[in-house]
Amino acid sequence: MQEIQFPLADLIATTTRVPPDAGWPSPSPFNLRFSQKRPSPELSAEISGSGIYLISYRTEVVYIGMYRPAKGKIVNDRWKRHLQTITGRGVSIGFGGETNPDGRRDLFLAAIDAAGLRTAIQHACAFSQAARFKDTGFNTTPNRLRFASERWHTFGTAEPAQILQGFSFWLLRIRVPATPQAARQEVKDIEEAVLLTLRPMCNDEYNHVRDFDSRSNNTVEALTLEVRRAAQVRTGQDITHRIQLFT
Repeated sequence: MQEIQFPLADLIATTTRVPPDAGWPSPSPFNLRFSQKRPSPELSAEISGSGIYLISYRTEVVYIGMYRPAKGKIVNDRWKRHLQTITGRGVSIGFGGETNPDGRRDLFLAAIDAAGLRTAIQHACAFSQAARFKDTGFNTTPNRLRFASERWHTFGTAEPAQILQGFSFWLLRIRVPATPQAARQEVKDIEEAVLLTLRPMCNDEYNHVRDFDSRSNNTVEALTLEVRRAAQVRTGQDITHRIQLFT
């Protein structure tokens, strides 16, 4: 397994945007835009490949996902979207629940404790329902906002230059599959195998009552080991690269 590192700032830019939340009694915190910078040819080559990706915050892996297109755009397709939803600050963040916004609001409120984030969810439902309680293409989940709530003392007031601090993104690349269809099935099987053992907090598989006490086990090394084991079972080979984008 080859280890490669790049600064996350070489790949992702964060800027402030005016949110579509007019009429709130207090300013909306949903005002950050995450976009891809033009990567160097070296970086572009390293993040082009099928595999499993991890998002860690400090020492904890908070999300695991799969990426299948060998020459896809993982930043635009995955990573910038996740930053919108797991920080709780994305300007395009959506909450779904178009047919039952009050029920969707209550589902989020049951998952979060931070007063500022709770107020923002309530205000979004009361004053920005048409813009927020629908599929915006950047929909968050109760587990993702639960994570944001835990860190809201940092995330809630973070400026663009601060919001990425503590995050790392990892791509664990598998060997080049024979066909795109094989790639899709292999990464799906690997992800499912890992989630049977380790369930990061921002994944839908995480259950707060069942899994809270085991969160300390969700380290980068532990998740990497599980991915390597699953890759060897599914493909007969170890992962080829572990690329880290760090802050």
